[in-house]
Amino acid sequence: MKITEHTPIKLTIKDSAGCIWLLGFFFLAIAGTFVLGLSGLFINLNEINELEKLGAWIVSLSGVAAGIWIIYSHPGIYITFDKSIDAVTINRRGLLKDETETYKLSEIEDIIINESVDSEGDPFFRLAIKLKDKRQINFSSTGGHDRDAQQKHAALIKTFL
Repeated sequence: MKITEHTPIKLTIKDSAGCIWLLGFFFLAIAGTFVLGLSGLFINLNEINELEKLGAWIVSLSGVAAGIWIIYSHPGIYITFDKSIDAVTINRRGLLKDETETYKLSEIEDIIINESVDSEGDPFFRLAIKLKDKRQINFSSTGGHDRDAQQKHAALIKTFL
């Protein structure tokens, strides 16, 4: 997460998907190569039987689907708190989507840190806006392991608001 603009009336935060998109493109490139090969570019395709081809198609298409899902589910997020229009605008922009949500600053109850654990059991932190109607809007699709950095960002946003 990076603060790209901080003035007395506007605070803009950017959270890019970063290396996660590279992982998605890696899946697409490798699995896509096999899809192309199975479509006729492999010169020795006639040496394998139909069951092996079916298995290769399933694995290859699963890899393509995984790459697309990884890219789609981790958009870049731009959050702008703007006192001049009394609104927070959240824009999620990715390869396959562009969504914008706008809320009044008066609808924000708090800036919170959600804590969970990753696959190895280590603590994992993600900033979120808690609205007065109890909904939570995450700042990031990924989060991070550094609680202190998340607390600094939360304190900065709270001070700004």
